[in-house]
Amino acid sequence: MTPELDRHLRSFTNFPSPPGVATKLIELAQDPNLELGKVAAAISMDPALVTKVLRIANSPLYAQRRRSETLRQALVVLGLNATLALSLSFSLVKSLRGAKPNGVNHPLYWRRSLLCGIAARSLGEATGHSFLEELFLAGLVQDIGILALDRAVPELYRGTSELQRQHRELAAHERKKFGHDHAEVGAWLLQRWNMPLRLTEAVGHSHRQDIRRVLDAEDCFNRCVALSGALADVFLLPAEDRPCLEVAQQVERVFDLDKERFASILDRISSVLPDTESVFETDLVEDPVGIVEQAREMLMLRHSQSLRDLTELRQEVASLTQRATALDEQVTRDPVSGAYNRSYLERCLHEQFESATREGAALSIAVCDIDDFQRVRDRVGPESDGHVLRVTGALLAGCVRRMDTVARYDADAFAVVLPQADEAAAREVCQRIVIASQTTRHSIHAESLSITLSVGYATHHPGHRFANAEALVKAAHQALQKAKLQGTNQMVVYEPGRPAPRVYFL
Repeated sequence: MTPELDRHLRSFTNFPSPPGVATKLIELAQDPNLELGKVAAAISMDPALVTKVLRIANSPLYAQRRRSETLRQALVVLGLNATLALSLSFSLVKSLRGAKPNGVNHPLYWRRSLLCGIAARSLGEATGHSFLEELFLAGLVQDIGILALDRAVPELYRGTSELQRQHRELAAHERKKFGHDHAEVGAWLLQRWNMPLRLTEAVGHSHRQDIRRVLDAEDCFNRCVALSGALADVFLLPAEDRPCLEVAQQVERVFDLDKERFASILDRISSVLPDTESVFETDLVEDPVGIVEQAREMLMLRHSQSLRDLTELRQEVASLTQRATALDEQVTRDPVSGAYNRSYLERCLHEQFESATREGAALSIAVCDIDDFQRVRDRVGPESDGHVLRVTGALLAGCVRRMDTVARYDADAFAVVLPQADEAAAREVCQRIVIASQTTRHSIHAESLSITLSVGYATHHPGHRFANAEALVKAAHQALQKAKLQGTNQMVVYEPGRPAPRVYFL
């Protein structure tokens, strides 16, 4: 409550006051040493109130096996706090309903207030809250600021009969005309009446549409009250204006209750309406069962549509993924050989080198060169270069492990990146390559020939660390040069300490 609002409201003197019994009950609610006898004595001051308490204690809301015949028995069934909350509800409704309105549609106001009370209590049940009757009272009086403003500013609601059916628009109208809405005024009034702090805060927060997940019990209490108005509108508004889907989504976000649990909340509200109408002697909803059935149908249709939308979205994502994969293949693949290209090789090698260095793991690289490539070209024709490179790339891919990367290194050479491969593992892969190239024959333009490879490899491991990825490739290339000096279809490992020939770098 801001000082400005407090000063503004105190300038008006025609605010409602709680009746005598309600005043006594409010006083008892502040008593930390509350006793059953004191509550019973206060309620007994109003015989009609005693009757209502007995009726509610014997209603299906409490489903007692034994009927409560006396007020004390009813108080035992309900509990002290629940009895106080219910008695205050009955007493306040009886007092405030008798006031003469200026511009407020009283029948609509009380129907919505009672529906809010039921809705807040039903939400509390669904979320496992303990203070159900306090929730009913908070939901019931959350709009009491409307009655206070109607008395204090008589012209505020005149000519707003249609607007009063749309709660958000009504609050916007109040803020435009008065500077504050009825939730703020209601909290101010309850504070003035010395109502319990939990009740006052819940009323003050009743227009806050917080979509965060509930944090604790107090937060849950306030959220139940804040959502009760929208739940009440599901039963109160015409079919075309019912915010069923919107409220279901809010309940799911805030309380983690799915659409089926939301539908069960609507069922619960519908089931307690007859008893509430009887106790408060008013008609609330003409066809609650039909409204719930319509809401269930809307939720089911929405769920089906959501499933269709989800299926379409998944198909679209799959299509986009396929297109992205195809595009990635175009960007990272060498169009001639089908292996990865030089750019991808450099990126992959540097990433693997950094990872191996950081984790203390081994990393090997092999450089494979086609033997006598000019001789092969002379035999099958230079126009078959692409075919030669493709079959060589395919042969290499068939010899390496799944985690390895085969890439085109230069005109007639390939490189194989071997993550987590020590010298022994690298030697095994390179042996497979040399043997496969020696024993495999290819048919190119009716020519049957073998395309042999010379291989040099080097290993980066804890026993011998290279300074960087370029140095590792240089070592493998040095080993390749040595292999080619020994003839064709040879395999040589890099030996540290030997002078390196002049080679080019990645």
